[in-house]
Amino acid sequence: MIRLSGFGETIVGGVPGDLYVKIRVSPHPTLRKERYNLIMEMDIKLSEALLGGERKIETLDGEMTIKIPAGANSGTILRVRGRGVPMGIGNSRRGDLYVRLHIKFPEKLSKKEKELIEELKKLGL
Repeated sequence: MIRLSGFGETIVGGVPGDLYVKIRVSPHPTLRKERYNLIMEMDIKLSEALLGGERKIETLDGEMTIKIPAGANSGTILRVRGRGVPMGIGNSRRGDLYVRLHIKFPEKLSKKEKELIEELKKLGL
C-alpha cells in the first residue's frame, strides 16, 4: 500500500486528504521469485536428460539458450548467474536464475519406441 499525502479528495474550504494506492502483482507464468533469485521449472525429454542438449528459455532480459548436461537427473538444478532480480536502484548486481529440470516420460510408446527401449534394456541401460 502506497500513501500519497495531500493527493486525495478536497472538501470545500478544506485541505486535500491522502490517496492510498493498493498494488497487486500477478504471478509470472514461468518464474518464481525467492529474494533476488528466480526459479524456473522445466520439463525435458528422456533423450535430453541422457544425451544433453540446448533449450531456449525466457528471462527478464529476453530469450537465451541454456545447455542441459548429458546425464541430467530429474531435480537437477542449473544456475544462470546474474539473470535474477536487480539488488537495488543503482546497483549493477543481480541475483541468479535457477532452472530445475524434470524428466517428462511419454505416456504411450509406439511399437518402434518399445523395440528400441527393449534393445537398450538388453544392453544394460
